[in-house]
Amino acid sequence: MLRVSKNLLLANLLIGAALAGCGSKDDGGNPDVGGPLLAGLIQFSPMYSAFDGEHTYQLSPFIPAANPANKDSDPVVESSIQWKVDEAFVKKDPFTDIPGAVLLTTKKSGMTTVSVTATRMSGAKIRGQSTLTISKADSAEWTKGDARYSNGMMISLFGGMGGPGMAPPAGGMGSCGLPIDLTGRIPTNSACNNCHNNMGGLVIEHTPTQTAGYSNDELIEIFTNAQKPAGGTFNSPVLKNAPMPDCIYKTFHTWQIDDDTKIGIVWKLRSITPKKQEDIDFAKIAQQAAAARRMTPPADPAAGAAGSGM
Repeated sequence: MLRVSKNLLLANLLIGAALAGCGSKDDGGNPDVGGPLLAGLIQFSPMYSAFDGEHTYQLSPFIPAANPANKDSDPVVESSIQWKVDEAFVKKDPFTDIPGAVLLTTKKSGMTTVSVTATRMSGAKIRGQSTLTISKADSAEWTKGDARYSNGMMISLFGGMGGPGMAPPAGGMGSCGLPIDLTGRIPTNSACNNCHNNMGGLVIEHTPTQTAGYSNDELIEIFTNAQKPAGGTFNSPVLKNAPMPDCIYKTFHTWQIDDDTKIGIVWKLRSITPKKQEDIDFAKIAQQAAAARRMTPPADPAAGAAGSGM
């Protein structure tokens, strides 16, 4: 009996040691390894991109709580952030434009998961994950979208500021809570790169850094009907501070695009190099407005009187 008891004791000790060794190994089976899984830790979740084998498609997910400008009550320590991706789907590189960001370049279409672990200033460990859907794009469709995006139909954001449509209606306000009437001011076949470019003082970025959280259908609704999904926000600092941003958006962002070209615009948008939102250059805007006023011929009072029947 004594020999049996010793053998049982030895067996129990060996089993206990084996179990303890297994428990100390991070094999992915413990859901709490790295801290609790937080919804919304990653911007965006879910996220979307594309792949066609010819063009480069990138996106730059980031952790908003790692940006000091956000003044999070318990911010994420940027140096603690560790991104994990499936390298069969995306290539991972640093992205220093935004705190807590990573640059992902797609390698094939399909669905994958992007994960991250980090530590807050308080020492609390956290983790997050986001589903990434990579659509199978078509390079011929991309070409059509690119042609519409830069079709050469220019608009003047400053010329004729006192012309028809800009003056407020008699005895009342203009459109969308503004003292001017914006309705019908911009042709619906205008080129996208009139505003989405790096030449003006008002740079409206819509790279994947700003748009990767929208699905293909949602992007089409945005650039054809000026309709963002519920909860969608504006990246433009002007619209952020406008009295009725959704109303204003409708007056100038409803573009005329044929059905065959819509998906090409989506591929074009997903292929733009990720970039953070630029600041407004008020001095440059003022210079452009002054130049436009100098180029706008003054109204002919005689012609106005003749046209009014007086």
